[in-house]
Amino acid sequence: MRRVTASAPGKLFLVGEYAVLAGAPALVAAVDRRAHVRAVLEPGAGPLEVESLAEGTRRVIHDPERDALGGGDAGAVLAALRSARTAAPSLAAMRARVVVDTRAFLADGQKLGLGRSAATVAAAVAALLAGVGRQDRGEILQAALAAHALFQEGRGSGADVAAAVRGGVLEFRRERGEVTVRARVLPRGLHLLVGWSGESGATGPMLQRFADGASRPRALRDLSAAAERAAAAVERGDGAALLDAVASTAELLARLGDETGIPIVTPALARLVAAARRVGAAAKPSGAGGGDCGIALVTSAAQADAVAAAWRGEGIVPLPVAIVAEGVGHEAHEEVAHEVSVG
Repeated sequence: MRRVTASAPGKLFLVGEYAVLAGAPALVAAVDRRAHVRAVLEPGAGPLEVESLAEGTRRVIHDPERDALGGGDAGAVLAALRSARTAAPSLAAMRARVVVDTRAFLADGQKLGLGRSAATVAAAVAALLAGVGRQDRGEILQAALAAHALFQEGRGSGADVAAAVRGGVLEFRRERGEVTVRARVLPRGLHLLVGWSGESGATGPMLQRFADGASRPRALRDLSAAAERAAAAVERGDGAALLDAVASTAELLARLGDETGIPIVTPALARLVAAARRVGAAAKPSGAGGGDCGIALVTSAAQADAVAAAWRGEGIVPLPVAIVAEGVGHEAHEEVAHEVSVG
């Protein structure tokens, strides 16, 4: 029997939502809300048991290869197991009991939009691979990308998964099926603030509506150009250019919503953006929209306080969230406990 614990961070999109699906770069940041996975692996084929502390559920999956994925934390873990078994076939000869704790991604039972499913998949893949002695970060990333694509039925870019595995600020690009991930840092003097709209967005259906669109929206071209400008600004450390790209992205996401009929920028997210702008900050929704979070980039502590106050006045909840350098990590314990670090 082998016991493994693993955790992975959530994420925020700084720029590149939707545009990343058209080959443009996305800038994503790993944040300090983590999904925690505890797995017990034992020899012998058998069911997968998943307990979700956030959902208060326990699911027994009798045939992990053929049973329906389903949703929630159990579905994410099942997708992770199928992908991990492809990378490490010896897992097929083991049964697993898994406990998932994603409560840090919820507020009063509502999702915050901080990349819960990607973090869960990344942590579960890392735990399962560590259970058979596999700990290469590149292998974890590839298996987690495959697992999340399976869980989301092919929707999404995988940028959130890369943030969960690698940590820090990343430039992520997917072109013709090839993924490129580069470590980045915010330009000096810029600081990230996060606000919750008070509403949970349904990411999967929104991405599906976008994918089902009959034509390429005109706003997507301009969003892609803004994402390219932002990536170049971060690469050269140009804070002013990044602020300009972030502000432009907010307007373009609203335009994309108008062109596609997808409610990307809700009234609450529009208030979040407008409130931050009134005190001189650049702000935008973060992620697929329809609710969840927005971000602001500020240049001083005084401006950060002003944004937080402006948000509260509009019913937006400032969240104590920070960029975190540490990506996925795990500890494995057997007869004699020992720690194994990833990468």
